[in-house]
Amino acid sequence: RRGDSLYHSQERQKESAEINASLFALKECVRARASNSSRVPFRNHNLTRILRESFERDGARLCVIAAVSPNATDTEHSVETLRFATAIVGTDSQIKEGETRTVVPAMKTFESRDILSPKQWDNAHLKRFLAHKKMDRVKLTNKHDGKVLMKMSVQQMRTQLFDDKDSELAKRLFDIL
Repeated sequence: RRGDSLYHSQERQKESAEINASLFALKECVRARASNSSRVPFRNHNLTRILRESFERDGARLCVIAAVSPNATDTEHSVETLRFATAIVGTDSQIKEGETRTVVPAMKTFESRDILSPKQWDNAHLKRFLAHKKMDRVKLTNKHDGKVLMKMSVQQMRTQLFDDKDSELAKRLFDIL
């Protein structure tokens, strides 16, 4: 992990140190609360000051969400994240796993070879895309394809593709492409 931060800017190193300090203060408060300590050190950091009520109120509950990466290159960071989450939560008997859910893709999944960049669109594909985006005021000719449109500036789109020279629609078209 030290190798990761070796090339960070001074600003990013300061930010990382601040994050680590806030996480340490949070962990200390959670530990004090879990051990029924008479003193919860919530004044040690601004984050824990904001959460003061949660440490003092009876019946307050803690939910820990740890984000980990499936990439092999991030294994060390993921393991450290899980260790930290376990340290905050405490013993295994206190850890409760939520119900398992299956994530269903909202759209048909495509192979990377099936996805075309706008530069590769022919006229028919471009027309389908514009219809899907409800850009029905765009005046395309047969010579217009994705490659031609990707070379246009907002000004060129405004003058060549819109009869009313609508600059807002031209900007919108430029942005969605």
